[in-house]
Amino acid sequence: MRKSRRAYLFKRTLTLVGFFLILNLILLGGIRFHSASLLRHLESINSSIESYSEEEAKLRQEFSGLVAPIKIYSYCKEELGMEKVAQVETLDVRIPPAHLASEPEAIPNPWKASLAWIINIVR
Repeated sequence: MRKSRRAYLFKRTLTLVGFFLILNLILLGGIRFHSASLLRHLESINSSIESYSEEEAKLRQEFSGLVAPIKIYSYCKEELGMEKVAQVETLDVRIPPAHLASEPEAIPNPWKASLAWIINIVR
């Protein structure tokens, strides 16, 4: 009886070990598959980042070419007919304090202006 009980316990233990071993292999395979999926996703993100970086570099180069002072000067000279002047003069414009936008009474009310316009049309 003792021998059959030992054999039964041995078979049961061997079955449990085999079950857990197969379960671990299945789980490790699933983890491996998931890591491969994540790797593909990461590679696609890296390639899109690289393409966007190249596009940004092209756009920066194009932008710097558009705002270059020599380009602006040549465009103004050729297309707008501007000429280089020998002497530059400045004008000093004095604005009365009542017309400054920081003062609340100087800012016209848009509703009053709209109503005045409507009343002038009706008359």
